[in-house]
Amino acid sequence: MSVTSSQSGIEAEPDVDSQGQNIVETAQYFIKKTASLNIVKTTIQPNGQIIDWIPIESQGEVASPPPLPALPSRRSTNAKDDSESWKTNRPLFLLEQPGSEKGPGGTVPILRQDLNLISGKQTLVQRLSKPPLPPGKKEDQTAWPHWYASTGQSVNNLGTNGGVSCYKAAVQNLADFSLLQTAVIKNNVPILGHPSASCVQTVEVGWINYPAQVAEPHLFTFFNTNGYTEIADYKGGWNTDVKGWVQYDNTIFPGTVLTPLCVDGGSQTELPIQVQLHQGNWWVLILDRWIGYYPASLFSNNVDDPARTLAQGSDQIDWYGEIYQTDVDLTTTDMGSGQWPSTG
Repeated sequence: MSVTSSQSGIEAEPDVDSQGQNIVETAQYFIKKTASLNIVKTTIQPNGQIIDWIPIESQGEVASPPPLPALPSRRSTNAKDDSESWKTNRPLFLLEQPGSEKGPGGTVPILRQDLNLISGKQTLVQRLSKPPLPPGKKEDQTAWPHWYASTGQSVNNLGTNGGVSCYKAAVQNLADFSLLQTAVIKNNVPILGHPSASCVQTVEVGWINYPAQVAEPHLFTFFNTNGYTEIADYKGGWNTDVKGWVQYDNTIFPGTVLTPLCVDGGSQTELPIQVQLHQGNWWVLILDRWIGYYPASLFSNNVDDPARTLAQGSDQIDWYGEIYQTDVDLTTTDMGSGQWPSTG
């Protein structure tokens, strides 16, 4: 399936018939997607998430990851002490928690969309789409339906690493979201057949509270090959909503939850993230393992000059927070903890 991307706000509440149609269309999409998988086992986890287990080779030839970086993959003032503390106090993802169930050896997890979470306020196009990067002008970063707080650097690179705080950010509506993320970016990518036009390509990873996607705050990945203009298999999309992501790890996957979460004024959980171009693939490291990748070839298809795409490297790194609001009223959705940075 191919859809034109749209993440505009909802200026008027959809009527009952439209909401029902939105739910049916979106549910049918995800049912069809699940039916296309080579599922050898399905498990229901303690939190109710349903995971389908597929043979890793059913995704095609799977590449080998880069060497693991030294622990911990986060900021440290005392590497030895911090490394030992990290091993002891490491947060646990869903499939590492008591009572969780994995699939057979040689299989990898694919999260199934909970159809009960689908919001009638969103069309299928809106549910599958993701908004573009933060605007360059500061005044444009605080305008409905998107609010951003961002930092970035224009530099030729092969990846980035850092960490985000894992809060359960309050959201006003089920179709709203609040996220913290990084993006490796390639600007001015030539578009096939349009010599005077260009687009931006991205690989994005982060932490999000998006109840229409997953009931709890969770890890997400996203890729964009065409300036966010088309969401489709091998074109762009969230997690495994479309084809493109190759799952490598049997424990941590896009859509998974973790514990403990950050407590405002209390204990904190920072999620280390690394994105690295390695042997023709954009690999994603979470905590202490490479979990999967986006083939760089995704970004060199349907362009005039493959050498000027994200397949060859990035020219900009962004780290930012964003909230998306469906209603026109001033949002009550929080970014991160919802506290001002000055509070520490």
